[in-house]
Parts: sequence; structure tokens; C-alpha cells
Amino acid sequence: MKTSSKRILSILFSALFLMATLIVYGNLIQPAIEASSEKQSVVASKQNLFDDQKTVVSQVSKLIGELQNAAQLQQTLSFVIPVGEGVTNILNQWEGIAGTSQVTIQSLHIKPPAALLGTKQAFLKRPGNFEIEASVSGTYEGLKQFLRALESSTRITNISSFDVKPFFSNVAGSQSSSGGTYTLRISAVAFFQEE
Repeated sequence: MKTSSKRILSILFSALFLMATLIVYGNLIQPAIEASSEKQSVVASKQNLFDDQKTVVSQVSKLIGELQNAAQLQQTLSFVIPVGEGVTNILNQWEGIAGTSQVTIQSLHIKPPAALLGTKQAFLKRPGNFEIEASVSGTYEGLKQFLRALESSTRITNISSFDVKPFFSNVAGSQSSSGGTYTLRISAVAFFQEE
């Protein structure tokens, strides 16, 4: 075979090979690249959607946590400053404190509630209060324990004034001092949330 025919055959095979390469590229490779690009765009959009939903879920979880804390705060506030007057509850509380302090409540007077100025707030409804005047007798240590228990009890009670004097009893028309026993006259204010 002549060199010129080898060159022509070589050019012809090269042209056929180039055409076959273009056909394979056009029919097989290009559609695969397009399909791959579409799948990558779908994956990217799903990843963005997943990230957005993950952010939303974390924000909702955080909000739920805050609302649960708010509910717990509301419950705690209702325990410390109950909704409604709850006069019987305050009487039970004072009687229980007197029992544990080993003192005796001689008299107890509760004045009608007086509304305080205020506006509605998120966790605390409009506050009200009522005044309590009491006379308690017992030992000096018992009275100290009684006052300390009132100050640290769960329901908020402000002691506005108190006066301690020796206890005098009326025996057969004469007054005599009972040794070691004192009388505590106390004025306090108890708070509540209006219903």
C-alpha cells in the first residue's frame, strides 16, 4: 500500500472515529450530564428545604420551651400569689404556722380586700390585697418562730407592724402576768390575683 493511501485511510478512520465520538457524546454523555445536573439541583433544593425546616423546628422547639417556662412561671406565681382571695387558705396557713410555732391565735380579723392600682400583665393578673390583724400569744421563742414562718411562707404576706407585750390574764377579776408568755399584736397584708 502506498503512503498516500495510508494517509487517506488514516484520515478517514480519524474522521469516522471523530463522528462516532460526537454521536456517543450527543446520545449518551450529554443526556447523562443533564440528568446529573437535574439531580444535583433537586438534591440542593431538598437540602435547602431540609435546612429551612430544621431551623423552623428548632425555633418552634425553643418557643415551646419558652411557653413551658411561662406556664411554670404562671403556676409558681399562682402558688405564691393565688388567684382569688383564698381567705380560708390564709386562715389555714396561719393556723398551721401557729401550730408548728407552738403559739395560740387569740383573735384574727380580716378586712375586706382592697384593689391595688395596676394593669393586666402577662403572668400576673391585677393584684389585690387584704389586711389581717391578729393577736397571738406564746413564748418569746415561739412568737419569733411564728414571725419568721410568716415571712418565709409560700404565700406572700407583708408584715406591716407588730407589737410584743407580756401576756396578762384575768383571774378572778384581777390581772396577773403569766411568766414567760407574751402577746404579739400583728398587722399584715396578704396579696392575691383578681379573677
